Amino acid sequence: MAGKDFYKTLGVDKKASADEIKKAFRRKARQYHPDVKPDDKASEKKFKEVNEAYEVLGDEKKRREYDTYGEAFHHQGGGGAGGFPGGRAGGFDFNDLFSGAGGGGRNFSSRRGSVGGQGDASDIFANLFGGGGFQQGQAPGPRRGGNAEHRVEIDFAEAITGTELKLRVDSQQVNVKVPPGTVNDARLRLKGKGHPGVNNGPAGDLILTIKVCPDPIFTMQGRDLLCRVEVPLTTALLGGRIEVPTFSGKAMLKIKEGSQNGQKMRLRGKGVQVSGATAGDQIVELNIVLPTTLPPAARKLVEKLDELLV
Repeated sequence: MAGKDFYKTLGVDKKASADEIKKAFRRKARQYHPDVKPDDKASEKKFKEVNEAYEVLGDEKKRREYDTYGEAFHHQGGGGAGGFPGGRAGGFDFNDLFSGAGGGGRNFSSRRGSVGGQGDASDIFANLFGGGGFQQGQAPGPRRGGNAEHRVEIDFAEAITGTELKLRVDSQQVNVKVPPGTVNDARLRLKGKGHPGVNNGPAGDLILTIKVCPDPIFTMQGRDLLCRVEVPLTTALLGGRIEVPTFSGKAMLKIKEGSQNGQKMRLRGKGVQVSGATAGDQIVELNIVLPTTLPPAARKLVEKLDELLV
C-alpha cells in the first residue's frame, strides 16, 4: 500500500484485531503525548500521526475504506491523482478525518461517543491522562505534582521522645514533626509537601521513611522499652537492690531472693509516652553474672553450700 501506512504508524499487523489496534494506540499516544514531552517538535509530529492513524483504523468503516482505496484514501478535494470528488467515496467523507479546520471539518477532541463501538481518540486521552480530551493548540490543564520520597535518620532517643526535622524539598523548607514512639522504617506522609503541581495543579505529597539508629542499651517493643542488666550472683541469691538506667535517669530495682537468669521485671511508666495514651513500661531482663574464678576461702563456702542444698 503506497502513501501513509497507518498500520506501520501504530506498529500493528494488517490483520490486527480492533482491541490490538486500540492497545497499540494507547502505547504510542502515551509515548508521544505533549504532556509527557513538552516542546518536543518531533514527538508532537509523531503524536499527530498516531492520532491520524487511529482515527482511521479505530473505526470499522474507515478502516475498510482505507484497506480498499489505499493511497487514494488520503487524496482530498478531487484535484490529486486518484482523488474522489469533494473528498467522498461511497458516502465516506474524507474531509472529516482529522482536519479540525473549516469546510465542515471537526476537531477530533470535540467528538464524543463512539463509532462502530470503538470510541474516538479524545475518550482514550481522558483515560490515559486523567482529564478531558486533549485539545490541539491548547495548553494542558492543571496536573497534580509528583510525590517526593526521602529517607531520614534519627537517634533512638529522638524516636522515643519525638523530634522535629527541617528538610529542603524543591527549594522549600519543610518542618516535619516525628511523633514519640516512631519505630524503624516507619513512613510518614505529609500532604501537599511534595513536588509542585503543573499549571496551578495541587502539589504532591512528601513521603518520609524514618531510619532509627539502634541504642546500645534499649530496644523498643510497642510502647515498652526493653533492656538487660547485670546482677551479681550474691544479689540474685540473697536479694537486694540494683541501679538500672532509664530514659529519665537512674532507677532502683528490687531484686527478690533466688532470682533467676533471664527473669524479667517491670518498671511501671518508664516506657514510651505517646500522646493520648498511657506511658509504656520498662522491661528489665536479669543477667546473673557468675565469677570466673574462686579464691580458696570462697570455694570452701560454695562447697559447704552445695552440701546444705542437697
